[in-house]
Amino acid sequence: METDALEPVQLGGITQWIRTRTARTANPVLLLMQQGPGLPIINEARAWEQRLGLEKDFTVVYWDQRGTGLSALPLGREGRFEITPELMVADTIALLELLRDRYGRKTFIAGFSFGATYAARAAVLRPDLIAGIVAAGMDIDVPFAEQHMYEWALAQARTRGSKRAIGQLEKIGPPPHLDTKKFTTRARWITNFGGVTAGATGNSLARTLVTSLLRSPDYSPAAALRTIRGFTSSQAALLPLLAHTDLVTTMPTLEVPIILVQGRLDQVAPGSAAQRFYDTLAAPSKQLVWFEHSAHTPQYDEPAKFRDVLLALRAGDLAAT
Repeated sequence: METDALEPVQLGGITQWIRTRTARTANPVLLLMQQGPGLPIINEARAWEQRLGLEKDFTVVYWDQRGTGLSALPLGREGRFEITPELMVADTIALLELLRDRYGRKTFIAGFSFGATYAARAAVLRPDLIAGIVAAGMDIDVPFAEQHMYEWALAQARTRGSKRAIGQLEKIGPPPHLDTKKFTTRARWITNFGGVTAGATGNSLARTLVTSLLRSPDYSPAAALRTIRGFTSSQAALLPLLAHTDLVTTMPTLEVPIILVQGRLDQVAPGSAAQRFYDTLAAPSKQLVWFEHSAHTPQYDEPAKFRDVLLALRAGDLAAT
């Protein structure tokens, strides 16, 4: 590995953390923007390399965004900072400017769930910084998605005869689910029924996250605790502000190439919303790629195919230059 560096960067007036990894610094730059709200990604760097091997073809930048992982809120009162969607987008632009100044070229972005939404919003403001976007499980129409998730989870619970799931879902009632307790209840059953990661449950994904934090050389026990607490605090801050997201009506045009990656089994960001966004979006080039065996995390469910999509985007950019 020619470059493998963990470093703090100043974005939006606060310290945030990135890890840059590549076999060749001449590789195109790829920024990974993790799903959330609140999930980190630096802890997954080595697992991503084993699963996808992106460092062979890209200079990969793993970023713990504002409020997540190493960039999470302090445990005490000192140094607390604000978290809003606008600040997340502004942070993205600031990091893209840093990467442009460092490497002298535009950056590719792979965004996941709300990470993809922030990436697209940054592209609207600063297309000059972005070579192309792969948007996986993109949050496009949140009111529609929330209603879909609730109805799907309740239908699954009734079909499976799960009295516990039925009781909890009926107790929280229909969306919007703007507080962390209701959001977590819905998310738990969506995950347990296979709508997030194929073959995974909420408990198995939680164990995987905790294990990756404890095994990562980048996270001290205190940093791991901040990460877990940051997950909840980021949700509490961002969920009400993201509740009305509707890219179909607010984002008719992008000035960068985009590939929408959509899991056929995704119940968090329904495929029908991705299709509507794709059909109405004007962009220099666009594709909608379906992953037949994936839910909301095609990068985990079908990693080889996901890598191929990233390489296709890279090849398209190189062919155009």
